This record gives sequence, C-alpha cells and structure tokens, in this order.
Amino acid sequence: MSKVGGSGRGLSYSGRQRPKNLPLIPSNRFQKSGNKEVYETKNMENAFVMRVDMPGCSASSFVYRVEEGKNVHFSAHELDMPEYSHDGRKYEGTLVCNPAVFEVKEAKAELVDGVMWLTVPKIPRKEEPEHYVLQKMLKLKITSDMFR
Repeated sequence: MSKVGGSGRGLSYSGRQRPKNLPLIPSNRFQKSGNKEVYETKNMENAFVMRVDMPGCSASSFVYRVEEGKNVHFSAHELDMPEYSHDGRKYEGTLVCNPAVFEVKEAKAELVDGVMWLTVPKIPRKEEPEHYVLQKMLKLKITSDMFR
C-alpha cells in the first residue's frame, strides 16, 4: 500500500522539541507481522483501495453509505462489555472522492476480521487528463475606484 498513517509514527517536530506530555506510541508486542499502521491507502490502476483496522468490531455493526456522489461514510462499533466496565470503541470516517475520476456510487466496503476494506472504482479513460478541479476558490477585493 502506498500511503499510511494514523498511528503517529513518523511524526516530525522539525527543529522543535517533542512535547513532554505527548506519550510514546508503543509497538504492539503481540503483533508478529504485517503493517503496524492504523490505515493504508493504495491508488491502483482501476480503483482506489483503503484498509482501516477496526479491532473488535463485527460485520453486523459495520455500515457505509455514499452521499452527494463523492463522499463515502463508514462506521462500526465494538460490543459493550458491562462486566468489564468497557463501553466499546466506536470507529467512523469519511472518504472524499473526486466524482470526475471515481465511480463513487459503485463503492464497495466490507469488514472482515476487524479490518475494513473499501474499494472505489475509477472511471475508465483512454487518456489521463492533466488535473482535476473539485472546487475553485476565488479571492477578490472590490474597491470603489474600480467603477470610475
């Protein structure tokens, strides 16, 4: 996978000292192999794939939906265990896609063994355009002497 993140590893303080109250993120001594990051993304030739770890969550609690033809919202929750005074963790997130590049309505997601896999297919193209613009921002200052 190409982009990873979420666990805090690789934080750079570039010339400033690490805050004293920021605890170190311990490595999981029980994990023997695999990527240690919380999520990964990969931009493949015909789709965009995202993997998110949601430990303890069951497939029955997993929900995802597509909004506005460009946003994919997902959520899942861990079971409550009152006998251990544990309310259960809740996970949710949003993936925002460019509708000119991706077939967001065709997005598929599944939760398997506490790992969410989200796949958003790309729109087939014969040639790749130079760039895509989702939103244009314009800052303009109008003064009265412009109308003279």
